[in-house]
Amino acid sequence: MECLATLAVFVTLGIAVAGYTRLRSLTATIARLEGRIQALEVRPREGAETPAPPLPAVAAVAPPPPAAAVSVPVPPPPAPEPIPSPPPVLTTPSPAGPFAGVGERLRALSAQREAGAAKPAASLEERLGARLPVWIGSIALALAGAFLVKYSFDQGFLSPVVRVALGVAFGVALLAGGEWMRRSSPGISQGLSAAGIADLFACFLAGVHLYQLISPAVGFAFMALTALVAVLLSLRHGPMVALIGLAGGFLTPALIRAGEPDVRNLFAYLLVLVIAVAVVSGQRGWRWVTGLALAGGIVWVLVWLAGPFQTDDAPWLSLFLVALSVAAVVSDLRRRALAPDGAGGVPGGTWLSWGALVASLGVIAIVTGASGYSTLEWAFLGLLAGSILILARLHTSFEGLGWVAAAAPALLLAAWGYDLPDVGSSGAGRFLRTVLAFGALFAIGGYLAHRGAPRPGRWASLSAASAVVYFLLAWATTVQDVDLPWGGLALGLAALYIVALLPVARQRRDHPHLDAPLAALAVAVTVFVSLAVPLELERQWLTVAWALEVAALTWLAGRFRLPALTLLARLLALAVLVRLLLNPEVFNYPIGEHPVFNWIVYGYGLPLLAFIAAAVLARRQGRTQPATELEWGALAITLVFSTLWVRQLFHPGEPGRVETGFVELGTLAALWIALGLLILVLSRRVPQLLPSGGEGRPAQATGSVGGGEGGSAHEGAEQGAPPLLASLESGGRAFLLLGCLTALFGAGFLQNPLWTHEPAGSLPIFNLLLWAFGAPAALLALGARELSRRASRLPAVLTIAALALTFLLVSLEVRQAFQGTYLDTGVTSAAERYTYSAAWIAFGIALLVIGTARKGKALRYASLAVMLLTVGKVFLYDTAN
Repeated sequence: MECLATLAVFVTLGIAVAGYTRLRSLTATIARLEGRIQALEVRPREGAETPAPPLPAVAAVAPPPPAAAVSVPVPPPPAPEPIPSPPPVLTTPSPAGPFAGVGERLRALSAQREAGAAKPAASLEERLGARLPVWIGSIALALAGAFLVKYSFDQGFLSPVVRVALGVAFGVALLAGGEWMRRSSPGISQGLSAAGIADLFACFLAGVHLYQLISPAVGFAFMALTALVAVLLSLRHGPMVALIGLAGGFLTPALIRAGEPDVRNLFAYLLVLVIAVAVVSGQRGWRWVTGLALAGGIVWVLVWLAGPFQTDDAPWLSLFLVALSVAAVVSDLRRRALAPDGAGGVPGGTWLSWGALVASLGVIAIVTGASGYSTLEWAFLGLLAGSILILARLHTSFEGLGWVAAAAPALLLAAWGYDLPDVGSSGAGRFLRTVLAFGALFAIGGYLAHRGAPRPGRWASLSAASAVVYFLLAWATTVQDVDLPWGGLALGLAALYIVALLPVARQRRDHPHLDAPLAALAVAVTVFVSLAVPLELERQWLTVAWALEVAALTWLAGRFRLPALTLLARLLALAVLVRLLLNPEVFNYPIGEHPVFNWIVYGYGLPLLAFIAAAVLARRQGRTQPATELEWGALAITLVFSTLWVRQLFHPGEPGRVETGFVELGTLAALWIALGLLILVLSRRVPQLLPSGGEGRPAQATGSVGGGEGGSAHEGAEQGAPPLLASLESGGRAFLLLGCLTALFGAGFLQNPLWTHEPAGSLPIFNLLLWAFGAPAALLALGARELSRRASRLPAVLTIAALALTFLLVSLEVRQAFQGTYLDTGVTSAAERYTYSAAWIAFGIALLVIGTARKGKALRYASLAVMLLTVGKVFLYDTAN
């Protein structure tokens, strides 16, 4: 099989050589034809034009003799008509014969080729048709050398030395053939050179592993030299040769191991290889080849970390990664000096540096963690991060890398802080010093970089964000191990930022573009001030500080008209909602035993007030969408706050208990209905206090909740109806429905005292039943009255629910009058049964009287239903007994 493959390879080579010879013959023939055509065009044409003979002269005719006496008038001769001028005759003669026009076309093509005019882009089929045979032939030639060695070995024809020598000679011959054909056929030349490099790699590898003819050290040197030769030859033969050399160079350390792994020798060799590839690729513009070389170096670092890594290897790995980053940046800056890119973002020309720097930051962070967070590795990370900060300030296309450089150490410090409890407080001091160093690097560096920067707001924001994040990181990690006045430190940092923003505030009068950095520094001040109090108390107060910061950011966003601050306020508001609404740890907070005044009132009440204030500010600033989001957030906090407050009221210190009675559910329902009623009133009142113009102007109320971005429009209302605020309108209705369902199905069905053995009270009428069912019924009636101002079906639903609760209350009160405290015990007597009928008749009459007096059709229908029910009970149940 190997013999057939080798034969096929040589047959393919012969066909390729024959085709090449035929191609050269055709090229020579075309050149001869072109020369003959040019000679024909230059030769003067036979039978040159002769001037036309002149017209013959007309002989003069003698006039006839005059007549004797007759005088005849002779009319004047007509004016001669103008003779049209003949069309211009082209003076350039056109060659005649079968080759007419060929010379001009050949000359035009030659001039185009000499002038370097751009050729039309070749199609995919043309590129494949031109290059695919060359690639296939190159691969075949590379395999030919390997098959030749293997075949000779299997047959025992040649000794190992001769086999390897012949393979090396074959590779050298391929390289020589590539050089010979470089000018005449670059495509075939590139394929021959690539095949020769691949053959040499295979032969040297066989000499080390298969035949043991050369030592691993010598084999490594030969393969490294081959990789270097391939990189240099790629300047003459194209990127295919560079890729072959790059692949062989990176695989050589894995394929040939010369002794014990040595991190210094290995990564020194890899660094030389990467730099050589970067230099050659920079000369030819193959930036993707440079990217592959950098990726290969980073992959080798990861492989070393997963394999023979020792703690002492960390500095060499970090140094190698820093050198890779420098190579990538130098390559990009050199290319940009020749063809600069536009500024901003991640331009297409800087992806190499972005990728290399981000990857190097991440891998150095991994190396630092693997080394046990040694100080030297932190120094390497700080060196790279600081260099990135300087680069981002000097070149706007790298500006976003400043944020990446600040985020990488923060994430690594968070991971280190997670491990601190396992090692005790011994490392807390070193941790704090590291946090202080990196926080100062980015806070001070960002502040200094904003001066004279095209986008000063970004750098001031980086300074403020870095100071806050690194401060919180230090506090959250070491608060249990290090006793520090964290509140005082927060106030001190706030004072420092006040000092820092004063010169910016003075310059802002003449430079309006300084609004953004001034706002960012003001945010830092407000954050540290709002953190001072909760840091001196307990962790649960941190959410309160965040909520207050939401209001401060909303005010600053409107004051300086910065959308970035609005986005930050939204994100912070989302964090507050997550901690307040989805945090099961709230039940473990030191809430206190007082049923009314406890941590729930402060922990949820203050954020609720902060959200309300922020929403009002956003409405007054005309920013409708953020205001609507804050209003919905305030409604969600109100719901959870009211629920936890009622739970604390019935279970002091244990609001997370599972037990729930009908009185608690009735109280919760009454509170929710009351809140819904209050919110509905506010939805009518608040729009009247808002600005009359701008984006925050509410639309006219219409009935069903709708509206656009601001949610302040209702469709289908009567003319003259007051404007409504959609968020509050929808929230109020939701509270009413939630309270209604809780009263009917919670207290009235699931926890009904008729079957739950709960005490209803010993006094008739004035007992727990009156509160648990009467209060929700009365509030639902008020809610239905409030909603009757809108065109909606909800008032009828609430009215029916209120009547149902009242009917249930009347029935349970009769039961309590006969049974006492517990309604699920005792035997129902005839008197009790008759009393139910009498009470229902009285209730029906009362509904009829009220409905007639107020002209309420619903009440009269309810009276009819109660009367029919009572009549049915009397005749079908009481009479039967």
